[in-house]
Amino acid sequence: MGIKKKIAMSIAGSDSSGGAGIQADLKTFNALGLHGTTAITCITAQNTQGVKAIYKIPVEIIESQIDALLEDVKPDAVKTGMLYDEEIVKSVAKKIMQHDLQVVVDPVMVATSNDSLSSKNVVEAVKREILPIAFVLTPNTYEAGILTGKKICNLDEVKTACEELYKAGSKYILIKGGHLEGKDVQDVFYDGESFSVFSLPRIPNKKAHGSGCTLSALITGYLALGETPVGSVEKSKHVLWNMITEGYKPGKGFDVLNHEYHVISEGSCSFPTDGHFKVWRELKGSVDELLSFLAREYVAEVGMNIGYALPNARRLEDVCAINGRIVKTKDTVMRCGFLDFGSSKHVASVVLAAMSFDSSMRCAMNIRYSKDTIEKCKKLGFKIGSFDRMHEPGNVKSTMEWGTSHVIRQVGFVPDIIYDTGNVGKEPMIRVLGKNPDYVLKKMQKLSKTG
Repeated sequence: MGIKKKIAMSIAGSDSSGGAGIQADLKTFNALGLHGTTAITCITAQNTQGVKAIYKIPVEIIESQIDALLEDVKPDAVKTGMLYDEEIVKSVAKKIMQHDLQVVVDPVMVATSNDSLSSKNVVEAVKREILPIAFVLTPNTYEAGILTGKKICNLDEVKTACEELYKAGSKYILIKGGHLEGKDVQDVFYDGESFSVFSLPRIPNKKAHGSGCTLSALITGYLALGETPVGSVEKSKHVLWNMITEGYKPGKGFDVLNHEYHVISEGSCSFPTDGHFKVWRELKGSVDELLSFLAREYVAEVGMNIGYALPNARRLEDVCAINGRIVKTKDTVMRCGFLDFGSSKHVASVVLAAMSFDSSMRCAMNIRYSKDTIEKCKKLGFKIGSFDRMHEPGNVKSTMEWGTSHVIRQVGFVPDIIYDTGNVGKEPMIRVLGKNPDYVLKKMQKLSKTG
């Protein structure tokens, strides 16, 4: 049997800079493993600095695109983006009803550069034609304010706007809070009965072009993959945060989002609590910094990993680590895999054993063993302990748990370094321990600078 993929569709404008519009939507769909399809409503001449010109596609061509596609395939989820004017809004609304489509509606009105992407008469048309048939509506606070006719300045006003937009016909409402003040960005989701508030730290010095388009594309993609509306929103929020964090500048203007597969995969990890996200975020920043200076000589033949635990961690699932390894290539080192909880038994066993003696020691990393590295550790004044695998009792479930605990009992505290010299079929290894990834990172930086 051939490959069968879920299908997502975007009815939106084209962005020549590749950061927003159908270009961003197709990149998002592809990274989620979907087959992306489109109906183009407008062609814009724009770059990362602003919109230079807009060409409206004739409505008969827009309708022909939709009809031609739906004669052949049935999208699992559909989104709309830039609809530009009343004529296009009415035309697209007609096709949505004709083909009985459940759509995620991103009511695009302005670009990141504040250039207008809609005509003066589009708001009333959207309210009249699109809101009553929207499955998920995803305005930001500015757009929600225009659609409700009320200024939105705080969370209570966001919730009121959600209720009004729900009454207008949209089944689910997500109002994005990026325009509100505060260190965190709070997005509010409403299903007609209850509110869910998704809060993540604001990313400093980032104004990402195409973030609204990409968020609605992510929600559409997850709906196509079978997620619930609220589940789609929650996953999309975290993925978008990671895409913005990993964004880059292709030109002289705004950043664009990073749509690479590994960025989306890592962002889609599940974070049951804010504490999980905080641990993941702190570890991610440290791993990125580690890779900027880590020398090949410190990477073990089996690779290396780093784990960071929740406060009061008790289980493997409470420790975040790379679900692969850091490995060495011919010329450099690279991370293979993304960060997730419950991904590495080796470092998690070291961390959990250390925490059973000192709950503040929540991070550990394995590096390649060499006598020279141990001598450097001694020279730096690191506290060091070691164990011999030959002395491991036969009833031990985890060598790392036993070895770590054995050393700590011997020295009476959790040392900076725990090592063993290996055994038959077991590579010798050094583990670097610390209170958090920053502590471990600083120890590695000192090692790297020591001759």
